Amino acid sequence: MVTEAPYRDLRCSDGSTVLHTTDCTMGTPVVYCFQPPPPITCNHGYFPSVWHPEHCLEESTCFPTDADWITTECHNGAFPFSTSTLYEGTLADGHWTAISVVSCACATDQWYSMTKLDGRSNYETFCMPHRSCPPGMTTSVRTNEYCATAAAGACADAQYKTDYCECANPMQTPVYDDKFKGAIGCE
Repeated sequence: MVTEAPYRDLRCSDGSTVLHTTDCTMGTPVVYCFQPPPPITCNHGYFPSVWHPEHCLEESTCFPTDADWITTECHNGAFPFSTSTLYEGTLADGHWTAISVVSCACATDQWYSMTKLDGRSNYETFCMPHRSCPPGMTTSVRTNEYCATAAAGACADAQYKTDYCECANPMQTPVYDDKFKGAIGCE
């Protein structure tokens, strides 16, 4: 039974409770009797979660613990900027586990490409510098080691990784016309 709020005299039976919420499409307040579904049990190698088959619908399901869309680290010059816990609890094998996913981003001075690799169901983030290096130089990425290991808010205003140009030949050194504008080549 769904009714528009405010409806203060709604009574529920069979262990249901009155739930005050908003409609997911229109955002209007609604009140209804709600009884949570029993928890689902997943086979070995799977964890319980929910998926959204349609707008406003949520269904319990089991996902594989090694699904390729569960990103645990960043590659291709990207860095992790947030972590979300998908599941925390005991699996079918009796072991407690936490399954988290990492969201990856590129440094502010880089552009990125989201690419779906062959045989994978998720998109991979590729970070590329905005500028190209002068002839004889290659683009490298420098990691801010302090920010890599510091607490989450310690480096809020600092870049975790930055791109820079280095000499392709390790026996050469960079040449600077203006030390504030970057290298112009190698010698």
